[in-house]
Amino acid sequence: MITVDSGACMRFESAVQQLLGDFRARRPVRAKSLLMTIFGDTLEPRGGCVWLGSLIQLARPLGVSESLVRTSVYRLAREQWLAGTSSGRRSYYRLTPTGHRQFANAEHRIYGGSNRNWDGDWRVVVIPRRSINRKTRDTIRKELKWQGFGMLAADVLIHPTADLSLVSSMLTDRSLTDKVKVIRGRSVGDGESPQALLSRCFDLDHIAREYDLFNQRFSDLFDTLRRPRKTIDGEAAFVGRTLLIHEYRRILLRDPDVPQTLLPSDWPGTKARRRCAAIYRALRNTSDQWVIRLCEKTGGPIEPPKKDYSERFKR
Repeated sequence: MITVDSGACMRFESAVQQLLGDFRARRPVRAKSLLMTIFGDTLEPRGGCVWLGSLIQLARPLGVSESLVRTSVYRLAREQWLAGTSSGRRSYYRLTPTGHRQFANAEHRIYGGSNRNWDGDWRVVVIPRRSINRKTRDTIRKELKWQGFGMLAADVLIHPTADLSLVSSMLTDRSLTDKVKVIRGRSVGDGESPQALLSRCFDLDHIAREYDLFNQRFSDLFDTLRRPRKTIDGEAAFVGRTLLIHEYRRILLRDPDVPQTLLPSDWPGTKARRRCAAIYRALRNTSDQWVIRLCEKTGGPIEPPKKDYSERFKR
């Protein structure tokens, strides 16, 4: 459990309320995306299955109503992100294989560190127009962008260090391994620097501005947690943690996550990661205790966390 002095405790709760007010003021409120953050950050490490009634209570302090949770869960199930089962009059939900795959990639990028060393090879995915219909091509491009790929051309996506096993898994699930071409190699003889090529494929200036905004938005919360002394509220810890990961994850879905050597020396994403890691580590245990008590109280207990849960943000 985390402790802060009484004054810092008040500042902490004020900082959380400010973040919550800012989130709720945005229109439209993206409840589906927020619920997916709750699944990926809080529930997936603990078995990933939750009673709908418990999920409603988890979303309540974030300002998401019961009716909006039910509507959002229905839509996520229809879009094949969540799968539902029934036991008596109760409905339980967990991530589908598609949801699992996306969170496996997101989990590595959010909690496990990034900016790997670059071997000089580009990872290139070519999506043929003639053999794959437009809807499927759009879906593949969307999933590849979630994995950090940028568009060199309409149906050609590249990345310097992407994990091609995740690409292979995605293509296998869609029975497309014999149609989509995955290539690994070096750019030769065109005289274009790797940095220039990245700038053509990714809007790094926009991403940098997003990181700057993240650093500003969470500065007060970061400051209140630097000197722990007195117990903070578990519900507020859960709200702060969820909004933190929700915002960080939103930027990472647009960030190509390229090696540090290819980025500007003052890249604000480096500061954002350190700030996110510090806040997350400070809030995790108190938030977990609140979630466990709430789920037990509502009759939907969740499992103990996976072994790698404690390794989050250690690198």
